[in-house]
Amino acid sequence: MAPVIIARDIRKRYAGFAPVLRGVNLEVEPGEIVAIMGPSGCGKSTMLHVLGLLHAPDSGSVTILGKDVLSLNREETAAFRRDNLGFVMQQSNLFDHSTVFENVEFPLIYREVPAAERWPRVIRALELVRLSSRVHYPSNRLSGGEQQRVAIARAMVNNPRILMADEPTGALDQRTSRLVMENFRTLCHTGGVAMVMVTHDAKMADYCDTVYTLEEGILVCQRRTIPQIHVQPGADLLKGPDIRLHTAMVATNFLHEGGESPRTLAHILHEKGLLTHVVTLQGGSLLGKEMQSYSLPMPVRHMGGLQAGSVLKSFLVQPSLAGVESDFTPMKGLLKGFAAARWAKAQGADLAAWAQEEGIDFLYSAGGIHAPVVCWLASRMGGLPFAMDVRDTDIWAGAIQDGRLAELAALRVLVRDAAFVRCSTRELCEAVRTALPETADKVSWIPDPLTLAPQEEEMAVAQMHEAVKLPHILACGCMEDRKGFSVLLKALARLQQEGREFRCTLAGDGPRLKALKSEAKSLGLGKSVRFAGFVPHANMNSLYLDADVYVTCGLSLPGQPSDGIPSALGEAMAFLVPVVASDLPSQAWLVGDAGKIVPRGDDAALAAALAPMLQLEDRESCNRRLAMGTKGRERVLKLLEQVPNALEGLFAPLLQQRGA
Repeated sequence: MAPVIIARDIRKRYAGFAPVLRGVNLEVEPGEIVAIMGPSGCGKSTMLHVLGLLHAPDSGSVTILGKDVLSLNREETAAFRRDNLGFVMQQSNLFDHSTVFENVEFPLIYREVPAAERWPRVIRALELVRLSSRVHYPSNRLSGGEQQRVAIARAMVNNPRILMADEPTGALDQRTSRLVMENFRTLCHTGGVAMVMVTHDAKMADYCDTVYTLEEGILVCQRRTIPQIHVQPGADLLKGPDIRLHTAMVATNFLHEGGESPRTLAHILHEKGLLTHVVTLQGGSLLGKEMQSYSLPMPVRHMGGLQAGSVLKSFLVQPSLAGVESDFTPMKGLLKGFAAARWAKAQGADLAAWAQEEGIDFLYSAGGIHAPVVCWLASRMGGLPFAMDVRDTDIWAGAIQDGRLAELAALRVLVRDAAFVRCSTRELCEAVRTALPETADKVSWIPDPLTLAPQEEEMAVAQMHEAVKLPHILACGCMEDRKGFSVLLKALARLQQEGREFRCTLAGDGPRLKALKSEAKSLGLGKSVRFAGFVPHANMNSLYLDADVYVTCGLSLPGQPSDGIPSALGEAMAFLVPVVASDLPSQAWLVGDAGKIVPRGDDAALAAALAPMLQLEDRESCNRRLAMGTKGRERVLKLLEQVPNALEGLFAPLLQQRGA
């Protein structure tokens, strides 16, 4: 490949001073990371500014991407620099009180990129540095390393061919500096982006392919290795995946708090080229507050509230359901009233019309009751295939358990017409297959993917974790009966009576929150147990990093679906937190021999399991905790690593039919 930078005999002198550059020669290849070293004042930054078109040399030639850039006028130089070069300086220079998104978006606003295109480009730029989960954070809440990675994303959002970096790790500690340099190396070697970096730190130069020293104005090569890259020069790193199937994922409220599993599924399918749109059947607020939990590079279409104008037209002029009305009859009971059924029909008609306009090939319901019914209606009205998730939180599990015939009749119609059905737990999958044997071949069990995993710096913190205060017990989830939080409180009361000292955080909101607070107070746990309320998903990492043991004590109650696999259980295991779980089949399957399993509803057994895990006051105990946490992390990653390929496999027949 041709060099992206060719500099010949560059000379530069400032009035009243000795020459800074005395004939510099340099070539930079695509994907090459070049370090320029030397003492302060030797001209490193001057040279970078010349190559970055910020200063003009006194003489010499500079060719960048095949263009003689010294012949450009001021406006042409600014445009060339804007379109092809990115800059990362020692200080991240973020807008402190703006969000991560707003900081990265700024160069796109400057280029007058349409608003509809800015969101996906910012998200993909943040994904390059593994920070898309922080998209809504104020930048002043980030660590120094995260701020510098945001600065890298901002430099990359215009898809530059070349990065110019002036002491990019100078303000960071050694561990964070290494993480930033690893980001640079991955970016350059996989994306073909060339980088010229000025540094005085030899350890950072070790990450570079080529190292020069600037000695008395002359560039001296110390070593050079040209990397082998496998992308075309100028490839758009923010382009996104090649789309194989235009699918819309439909959820009752895709943006709701706690909806991480559907959003993670959506991200996986999008990366596989199998998902292009997201539809939420509820409307958004005027201020867009619900978007704070959204970080996917796909547009969201609202079909409710203030955004329901087109649905209202269908509501007023009801669509014909000829040949469908008899199948729709059992579903009316699920939708709670005439108006709700009429609204579902209107949304189905609107979804079918919109899908045709957008060129959608497939509809995928993300669970619940309303979403699969609307997808089924749109499928029957528009002739589109659809599929559905069945989750342990849906009414279907309870309907099967209690034999509720009306709800089973509705489920039978949905499964009959669906291309496939994905169940979130093995027990639920077996129950659906048993209840609907005629369509058992359509029903599969694929567990939810891991929704949150530690980043590199967080892994280092987790591995060094010690209980510096009281041992910390963590439990998370919706405050409802089937989660078994009352059992945990009784177990904690037993431990307290035995003289054990601890602190416990219960994170989550729900109908039982007030009652659980009263119960904790009556058990004398007021000072030991903290109810954190709802915690945004992006903030859960701090709880996992501080936890010494994670507890999930789900129950199986009459008339209610059993607790499935809480997403927080897998997240805690990924963060190296030892876990104690109830013997519900799904939870026991995930934990296996990597944690402790106790009989559901048995507070005495739970207390006995927790007691030895709270002895973390010495190094040996901390090592035992780390060994148990490491085993749990290895297990959860191994069990869930096949989820993306399994999800892709569900779409294989559709892809074969379309020849994709």
